[in-house]
Amino acid sequence: MTTGTNILASQYVTIQDKAQSLLGTGSGTRGYGQTVLSADVFTGNNITKAQWDLIKFDIINIKVHQDGNIPAVVNVNVGDPIGFGPSSPNTNYDILLEDAIVKRFLIAGSQSVTSAKTSQTYSTPWGIQAQATLTVTFADSNQGRYFFNSGGKIRFVTSLVGAVSTPQVTAWVNFLNAVGTQSFGADTDPSVNYYTLTNSYQTYYQNFLSSSYSANSYRLEARTNVADNSTGTATQLEIRVTLLDSYTDPDVPFTVSHPPGDVVDGTLTIAVSELKASGQLQPSGTFSITSPSYSLSGITAS
Repeated sequence: MTTGTNILASQYVTIQDKAQSLLGTGSGTRGYGQTVLSADVFTGNNITKAQWDLIKFDIINIKVHQDGNIPAVVNVNVGDPIGFGPSSPNTNYDILLEDAIVKRFLIAGSQSVTSAKTSQTYSTPWGIQAQATLTVTFADSNQGRYFFNSGGKIRFVTSLVGAVSTPQVTAWVNFLNAVGTQSFGADTDPSVNYYTLTNSYQTYYQNFLSSSYSANSYRLEARTNVADNSTGTATQLEIRVTLLDSYTDPDVPFTVSHPPGDVVDGTLTIAVSELKASGQLQPSGTFSITSPSYSLSGITAS
C-alpha cells in the first residue's frame, strides 16, 4: 500500500481506541462487552489493508447496533493512498466513531429483543398505598455496564382490572392504561438514570391522576448497591413501584358512585420485561449481552 501523507501510528491508535472503548470492555458509560477485531499498531510498522478492514468491521458493528444500518464507511484497497479528508479511512472512520460516541446508548429496533421477566398481582381492596420492589442482580459490574451501555432497558407495565365501576376505580384503570410502559436505562432520563444512581432511592417517573383524583399518584424510584454509580460499579439495582391513593371520598350520602370505604377494588398487576441488545456481528458472530436476574417482591397494600 502506498501513502499520500504519512499516517502516524498514534493517529490510527486514536481511532482504534475509540472503537475499542465503545465495542469492547471500555469503562464507565462506554463499553458493549463485545469482541473487538482491531488492535493497536506500533510506531515504525506499516498499517496494512487487513488492519484497516478489521477496524472497519468494528465500526460497522457499532453503527449497525445503534442505527440498524451499515454506515457509509470507506473501503481500503491495496495500493490506495491514505491521506486526509472524508474519502480517506482515517478521517471517515474517526467521524463515524465520534458520532457513535454521542449515540452510544442508542439501540436499533432490529438489534434488540424484548422478553417478559416477572410479574405480581394483588386482588384485595386497598385505599392508601400499593407497593412492590424489583431487585435486579448482575453477575458483576461490567455486565451491568454492558447491559445498559448497549441500550438495555428494564420496563414496567402496571395495570388494574376493576371489580366495580366506581369513579375512582375507573380513574385508576384509565390512568394506568395511559401510563403504559415505563422504561429505565442509561439514557431514559438525563437527571435520573443508571449512572446517576446512589444507594438512596431517586424518582425517575411520577405522574398524577386528573380531575377529582389528582391527589393519587404513580411513582417509580431506583437505587443501586453503591453510593455513587457514576462509573458503573453497581452489581445490583432496585426499582420500587408505588401507587399512592390520597384521595378521600366527599362527605355525601351513599350512592353507587360513592360507596363507603373509599377503596380501590379489582386485580392490580405489575409486570416487568427486559429490552436487551441482540443481533449479528460482521464478518461473523453475534452481539451477546448477559441478562441479569430479576426478583419482584409481592405487592403489599393498605
